[in-house]
Order: sequence, then C-alpha cells, then structure tokens
Amino acid sequence: MPPRAHHQAAADPVEELRSAPDQQDADGDALWEPVAVDPSRPISQTNPPRRAPHHVQTPRATAGEVERRIAEAQLWIAQRLPLLEIRAKAGESWGVSNVKTINRYLDLARMRMVEELISDRRRHQAEQIFALNDCARRAMDAEQFSAAVGAFRVIAEIGGLLRAPIKPPEAKS
Repeated sequence: MPPRAHHQAAADPVEELRSAPDQQDADGDALWEPVAVDPSRPISQTNPPRRAPHHVQTPRATAGEVERRIAEAQLWIAQRLPLLEIRAKAGESWGVSNVKTINRYLDLARMRMVEELISDRRRHQAEQIFALNDCARRAMDAEQFSAAVGAFRVIAEIGGLLRAPIKPPEAKS
C-alpha cells in the first residue's frame, strides 16, 4: 500500500481498519503468504525479525470480518459493558489485544450507531407528519377547521418551520 499524502482525503474508516490482504478468495477469506526471512542476513527493514515458532503471523481482517467486529462492538456498547470487559471480549473473539485497534473499532461502532439513530429519528418524524396530515385532511372533510389548523401547526413545528412553539413556555415563579 503506497503511503498517503497529507493533502489527500481520509480513507474509509473500514478500509483503514481492514488493511486487507492483496487478494481474497470467493468467500472473502484472505489469501496471503507469510514474510520470508533470511536468517543469514542481519535483521533490518527488508529482513524483519523472526517470530517465535508458537507465534504465527495472523492475516489481516477481511471486509466481512471487520463488519462482524463492528456489529459485535455495537452490541457491547448497547449492553453498556465496561471498557475492560469489552477489551477482554475483543481479545477472545477477534484475537486483537492492541488497545488502539480496539478503540478504533469502538469509535467506528459508536459513529455508525449515531448515524442510525439520526436516520431513525427522521423516519419517525416523517411518519408523524404523514399521520398528522391525514388527520388534518379528515378534519377539513368534517368541517372542523380549527382542528385542521392545529394539526398543520403541529406539522410545521415538527418540521421546524415555526419560530415559536405552539404553547409558550410556562412562567416560573
């Protein structure tokens, strides 16, 4: 992966988390080969240090795996688990122990949760406006014009079209 210049736009957070291998098979599993190390040459940037035999290089997470981890992080956040417990669960479930990586997953999960809440609120407001519009139409058909005007005022307040609320705030004594 070429180094990013400072003037370029930030990459997709999922892609940054993913840092995927060059190729994947049809199922989305990583296809990669471990870095070969020449034991006759000194350790350098081109000849990385050898790992202990029990510590196998793990492939980077695929896009599907990243999405699963984000969904799992959203669940843990929704359950209001303590951060230490979330880190322990991430270590067990994902095999990730790096605190910064876990925090990046948690930040992305929180960001997506907020986006979903905003879109749900807008949908809910649209449903309310539609129901009130229907109510106002039926009130006009029944010649109950004050009820229709009241419904339209509520629609305007929901939509943020009015400068002042329908009822003034109660005076505090």
